[in-house]
Amino acid sequence: MSAQEIRGAEITFDEFVTATAGRLLRTAVFLVYDRHLAEDLLQTAYERVARKWKRVSGGNPEAYARRVLVNLAIDENKRRARRRDTPVGSVADVERLAGPPPAAGVAGGDLDEVLRALPAKQRAVVVLRYWCDLEEKQIAETLGISRGTVKSHTARAMAALREHMKEGRA
Repeated sequence: MSAQEIRGAEITFDEFVTATAGRLLRTAVFLVYDRHLAEDLLQTAYERVARKWKRVSGGNPEAYARRVLVNLAIDENKRRARRRDTPVGSVADVERLAGPPPAAGVAGGDLDEVLRALPAKQRAVVVLRYWCDLEEKQIAETLGISRGTVKSHTARAMAALREHMKEGRA
């Protein structure tokens, strides 16, 4: 079931989870770069959505779940920054979901390292924009920030990615 079909449809919470689990898990993995943590965050997000199901089921429950997921990922990133001894996940988890990485020496071959190095909100904006294909307005609503802030986060993140691409070609 696509996001369009879910919006406003009369579906149960179980049907919602079945329809969105793949998309939201991939989003979570790209947000935190740790498959196990992504699964935990998604489980927590579904738990919060279930508590508010009657209120959100008539609107766009996937957007609500995505917002909860992004907020959880940002909070987790802040927790990790405070506790440096927490191990980070493996890129192999992302590779399993996204396919094999580009060959070594190819520009962008280690793009995941640059994404991982971005601040949490910049990474969230890039993932929501280019992975989830959301518009600036939707990203702003999801993150609870203004459209101007979305634009500035996107510009800074893309500048970092461009710089990385230049270094890869040199």
